[in-house]
Amino acid sequence: MAIDKKQIIISEIRYWKANKLLPEHYCDFLITLYAQGEDPDEVAEKESSTLQSERRKLRAKQFMILLISLLLAGIASVAMFVLTEYPIATLIIATGLAIIFLTFVSGKTFIKKGFAPFLYISMAFLLLMMSLKIWTTFFDGDTTVLIGLLVLNCGLWLFTGRVLKLLYFTISGSLGLLTVVAFLILSI
Repeated sequence: MAIDKKQIIISEIRYWKANKLLPEHYCDFLITLYAQGEDPDEVAEKESSTLQSERRKLRAKQFMILLISLLLAGIASVAMFVLTEYPIATLIIATGLAIIFLTFVSGKTFIKKGFAPFLYISMAFLLLMMSLKIWTTFFDGDTTVLIGLLVLNCGLWLFTGRVLKLLYFTISGSLGLLTVVAFLILSI
């Protein structure tokens, strides 16, 4: 049985014992049964220390994935604007990187462990940079296309936030659209 479940069951039995929902000797028997003959307090300490170390490892993995994905997205974004001789090649590389991120995110273990949001953010950043690269390469100076691309990106963020129930995408999309609208109002 999982450590979490055992601890929950033992704490629930203790609650029953304290509130006299079951006879005391039944509760003692059940606690001994679920603690597997060990002292329940020692089991709780062992399990909580194990849980804390597992959480630390998971947080470290999440931080490393965030760092690596943002680093790759940053390098791809910088490469898009530095390598001006081959605009199509840099767009293809950035698209490939976004597809790799998407492939990782689609894995069930990735979603269950909580790594997906970091890659969602990196993909959104890459998409924004690719949109800006397309604008600078093909439509340089045409503000209408830039505003259209920004509205498209913000709309996609807003849609993603609503569908996946990710608050940070909903807020980013809303603030981005408000910023574009404010720019349009001020530029008139």
